[in-house]
Amino acid sequence: MRMITAAAAAFLAMPLAGPLVALPSAAEAASGPPMGWSSRGLGCSVSEAAVRQAADALAPLAPLGYRYVVIDGCWQAPQRSDGALAPDPGRFPGGIKALADHLHGKGLKLGLSLSAGTRACSGGGPGSYGYEAADARQAKEWGVDYVKYDWCSIPTTDFPGKNVQQIAEALYPPMRQALGDDVVFAMNNEDGSTVPWLWGKNARATTWRTNVYNRPIPDGYPSMVDIWETNQLRADHAGPGSWADPDLLQAGLGGMTATEYRTQFTLWAIGAAPLILQAAPDKAPPAIVANPKVIAVNQDRLGVHGTFVKSDGWYHVLAKPLENGDRAIVLFNESDRAATLSTRLGDARHRVEDLWTGAITSSEGELAAQVPAHAALMFRVSESREQAPPLVTFEVDPGELGADRPSVLEPGRTGEIVTRVTNTGATGRLRDLRVTLGVPEGWQAVARTPATTGRLDGGATFTVTWAVTPPANAARTTYELTASAAFAGGSQPGSAVVTVAQAPPSGRSHLSDVPWTAVKNHFGPVEKDTSNGERAAGDGRPITVEGVTYAKGLGAHAPAEIEYYTGGRCSAVAFMAGIDDEVGAAGSAGFEVWADGGRVAYSGLVTGTMPARAVTVSVQGARFVRLVATNGGDNATSDHVDFADATITCE
Repeated sequence: MRMITAAAAAFLAMPLAGPLVALPSAAEAASGPPMGWSSRGLGCSVSEAAVRQAADALAPLAPLGYRYVVIDGCWQAPQRSDGALAPDPGRFPGGIKALADHLHGKGLKLGLSLSAGTRACSGGGPGSYGYEAADARQAKEWGVDYVKYDWCSIPTTDFPGKNVQQIAEALYPPMRQALGDDVVFAMNNEDGSTVPWLWGKNARATTWRTNVYNRPIPDGYPSMVDIWETNQLRADHAGPGSWADPDLLQAGLGGMTATEYRTQFTLWAIGAAPLILQAAPDKAPPAIVANPKVIAVNQDRLGVHGTFVKSDGWYHVLAKPLENGDRAIVLFNESDRAATLSTRLGDARHRVEDLWTGAITSSEGELAAQVPAHAALMFRVSESREQAPPLVTFEVDPGELGADRPSVLEPGRTGEIVTRVTNTGATGRLRDLRVTLGVPEGWQAVARTPATTGRLDGGATFTVTWAVTPPANAARTTYELTASAAFAGGSQPGSAVVTVAQAPPSGRSHLSDVPWTAVKNHFGPVEKDTSNGERAAGDGRPITVEGVTYAKGLGAHAPAEIEYYTGGRCSAVAFMAGIDDEVGAAGSAGFEVWADGGRVAYSGLVTGTMPARAVTVSVQGARFVRLVATNGGDNATSDHVDFADATITCE
């Protein structure tokens, strides 16, 4: 994890009891997407004490823009008091106004969730349907600065002949009008049928949700990317003062890696999305959420939602024009393997600042970098004659675009790893270039070609081939190789992830006895020689399909993928495909075999009322083989799939 910048560190070091931070004016607050923290992660355990504690932890981040403390449900009493909203006396004994005053004293602002329907979404409590003016007045009297307006318990029967979009267009504007423009209005009607991106700006919504289904963002990389891609489809509808909202930031929750959390923050920043933390503010990693230069891109007063320069589904280049004429550019590698991404900057000399590392380089027209798997790099680019070293692209184990897995080395056998240095910026010559490659303890790495050169002209590339040998007892897992390209006046680090794996032995082996290289499963782990069972590891039962029990096999829950390294030395895969009897007659799935990038076998639809179906297929020459189970088109809850008696035959 990279160190936090000095400016952000200074903000985080501010004492909580220090001078009060002046609140921005309404115009200033509306100049960029809202930033802050949401209580969603607390659910109905939220309380006045918990909110005050979160506010104390958020206060040091207020100078960076994190000002809104949003109570996301479960704050209301079950019923109105004399027709007015009231806080739950047990959870919020001091009342909402006192809490708002407390936050304002810390330079923070208060947000509350309300519902456009008859009841609140969480914790019971009344909705604002028919009480819009009264509830808006009450919220403003309390000092509420932000209203998250939910979409729950909607009385659709009161709107005969109107579809969901038309009902939403009738219910949301009255609350916005009653609140006035000094209060942030976050439309949380994430049901895709309300299509808020088509009319949210006209309704003067500060933010509007872009999900197409009514579910909060999960803390996982695939879901985060899916939500981001959906958000990008709404980019044309967003703009200054009316922002596309792909939901909360997950950094600090624990379900993703530091790289993946940094990617989410980068994508939300260039998309001019609200930056609202879900993790407790003291758990959100400051090296990610407190980078002032990335935040500055998000808050840029031009207010443009970054859009694609190019994208092929795995590799994305995005750009966002900035107020001073600069551009923010993001290189995002969605795939599971490092890849080199590039874009043209134009025919001029450019200053290129990496906003995550702080490195400043120059380029005559191209921006390129090796981007780790699941990573997003952000650069600020400006036309400038500023003297800076040329931009260097340092690739370690570069793969072909489209390769979606790390390179494989076999234990005890020598393989080749390539490093490649390119003088991409071409604004000067690199001198005395020396490349080194670091490997784990016990490994060997020897340069097969020269690892030094006296000069590297603009646009030229220097390649070194390395013989790399893992020890015979190396664990079958992934490893990181580190590298350095040092030259007169500078250096650049590099790295690559490789997998140590071994092809199955000669002859016929049960796949449950062979280590896999990658696995995905819908619920719980894939089990060896038992059914999937429930979600816990090791809770499966004997593999049984229509009364026939199998001693060997793999129990999974579709959709599932199980990948094996075969090294081009295996010839056939065979198994019996079935839905395990533990789910009765329920469940349906399709069973597939993939050899490298192509599907070579499909079972057809298999249901819980069918006997197991035999699948046998050639995988001759494949380096990787995957067993795949797909959902049969119904609810996936009962899709307990068995690859019964699964075997592989190798040379």
